[in-house]
Amino acid sequence: MKTEPTAIPARPVALVTGASSGIGRAFAEHFARSGYDVFAVGRDADALGSLAESASANGATVTSCVSDLSTAGGVSRVLELCPEPDVVVANAGYTIAGRAGTADWQALEGLSYLVGTGIAQLLEGVSPAMVRRGNGEILIVSSIASLIVMPGSAVYAASKSYATAYGRSLRRELRGTGVRVCVLCPGYVRTPLHERSGLGHLVRQVPGWMWVSPDAVVTAGVRGLRRGRTVVVPGFVYRVALPFLNLGLAQRVWSRMTRRNSRLRRRDPASP
Repeated sequence: MKTEPTAIPARPVALVTGASSGIGRAFAEHFARSGYDVFAVGRDADALGSLAESASANGATVTSCVSDLSTAGGVSRVLELCPEPDVVVANAGYTIAGRAGTADWQALEGLSYLVGTGIAQLLEGVSPAMVRRGNGEILIVSSIASLIVMPGSAVYAASKSYATAYGRSLRRELRGTGVRVCVLCPGYVRTPLHERSGLGHLVRQVPGWMWVSPDAVVTAGVRGLRRGRTVVVPGFVYRVALPFLNLGLAQRVWSRMTRRNSRLRRRDPASP
């Protein structure tokens, strides 16, 4: 008697933006280990290639997509190539710091689109298919900056506030559809982001106990998502301190710890 070959079920797909390094790469590696294929979006083709190599050891297939998500064309390209993922981690981002009136307008527009409107457009594009299926998971990587006052980083805080507010409202809208939504608001995370943004002094000046690892952020985000949390702040220190971080004393201490001193400013031409 002839037996029909058993079909191998397709692996679910995790779409991860900002997957070249840091938090995004940690998420991509997590899902590759967890039985997902990964659609990895970033701007560094070599780093995405390295991710694909390491993920293959776990049997995962990584599809690399080099795309600039600070433009509408970049977001449209991702939606065209990966229209129906099972999981989305909206993580791509960079930071701008400096006094009001010192930032380049084009950089402000790019940041606001990347971590604000671009996230909304990406998720508006993928969520209808999730709702039709009756399942899906969305994790928006925002920042603790969206929950506190951030003098010197007002545009960054405002852009991240867009992402947090959108995610909270989207979660409520999709309640009962089988689609989970969680917003992740980390503080300082050990990634190349600060050095790339000309904020390397923070790595040297901010105390070690205020930093969390990308893997800790991933663990907190996935746990919060699966437990139905709306907003997750990784790191015990941040969870305890959050209610006090907008107080005047805390703001003064934070400002003193993160201020670039004159000696560093003379040495570092990238200083804002």
